[in-house]
Amino acid sequence: MDPVHIIGAGVAGLGAAHYLAARGIPSILHETADHYGGRAAAIRQGSHRFEVGGKNFSTAWPRFGALLAEFGISEFEPQHPGFHIVMADRLVALEKSKTLTGDLRLASAIGLRGAFQLRSFLAQARSKAEALNYTAGLIEEVEAEWDHMTIDRHFAPTLVDGPLRLFSIIMGAAEPSELYPSLLMLFASGFGKGQHRAVRGGIGRFHDALAAGKTIRHGSTVRRIHLAGGAVAGLELAEPGGTRRIAASRVISAVPLHVLRQMVDLPAYARVAASAVRYHPLALVNATYDGPVFRDGVHSIMFEPGSILGHCSANRLDQPHHARFTLSGKAAREVLDRPDDWLVEAAEQTFARRMPLRAARQSAHVARHTGGICGYAPYFTKVKRDLLRGVASIEGLEIAGDYLEGHTMEGCLTSAALAVERLLHGGQWRQAA
Repeated sequence: MDPVHIIGAGVAGLGAAHYLAARGIPSILHETADHYGGRAAAIRQGSHRFEVGGKNFSTAWPRFGALLAEFGISEFEPQHPGFHIVMADRLVALEKSKTLTGDLRLASAIGLRGAFQLRSFLAQARSKAEALNYTAGLIEEVEAEWDHMTIDRHFAPTLVDGPLRLFSIIMGAAEPSELYPSLLMLFASGFGKGQHRAVRGGIGRFHDALAAGKTIRHGSTVRRIHLAGGAVAGLELAEPGGTRRIAASRVISAVPLHVLRQMVDLPAYARVAASAVRYHPLALVNATYDGPVFRDGVHSIMFEPGSILGHCSANRLDQPHHARFTLSGKAAREVLDRPDDWLVEAAEQTFARRMPLRAARQSAHVARHTGGICGYAPYFTKVKRDLLRGVASIEGLEIAGDYLEGHTMEGCLTSAALAVERLLHGGQWRQAA
């Protein structure tokens, strides 16, 4: 049986390979980097394995949970119970357990109007949580009601610069003026839903299990998906030994949408849809110290607008000496191209203005996600329909990734499972579409 070629060995690509293998179908993953896991990878450096992206999961994620059980991964650690947000030059606590029941400290910081808007919005998101996703139809109703303006134009300024910027920075590395409320509601629907945990020993354990037994060709960059007669005919690969073309009849693209656009000629309407989806770059600095960095009940800090730091947190509740600095948002984009040492020192200096840094750094690792993370687009449901319709016009091509079902690890796995279903039952799907 000819293998399915999968472009990208991130969570979506590995997931697609795993779901294919469960059906007895071989695959080959082409991965530019020397590691797998994509923007949720765990990178080895000396004695450390630094997590350079998503490391936490929710017990409400069914696909992720099923794979944990399949892999026998059963030891977990709790995620931090809340955030501290820099507001009016001070740290204000936002506890996950009190977000909906009310927190007087937060309410006093954002004002009565902001507090009412936050509670109302989150209550609406939570009441519809089960049906809020990019597959069920409810999100399209949310888009129709909210997506005529960006987040910042819907809410009180104190709420926008505080809790809502927290959400926009975490979910899209972007400012509230760059994202639309439908994405905010999707994110908020999972806020506090289930228990948020981390895999003991690091997310690399999960990726290692997902990658086990798979054929992964590192250093293999797909430059072009060649078509013939409206069907996939081959791949053009750039490898350490040079460029070559191989035959391929079935391909799953599991790379970011802006990368896919460069590899294949989609119909005009699908190109327009693809160009509407935005990605926002960021850099993540992992650093370890000879003493605690976080203390006094603070585990995670969200920084104010204009700061190059979007967010910083302890790697684990029991690892206050290990900090993860995320440089994201508009101000950060001005400095992301600076050298690694500059980014590390600038992150530390910014952090120290809010919590004095009394420990000496022992190690540091900088990961640059220059391609960014997905910020989606307004009225995304229609954008997604046009993308899938355009891909369906090319026989043998399917897509998975962070831009389809949500950019969590669960969303990537869901997109992978759906891509495999469409690839294997493409005739019926295309006829229905």
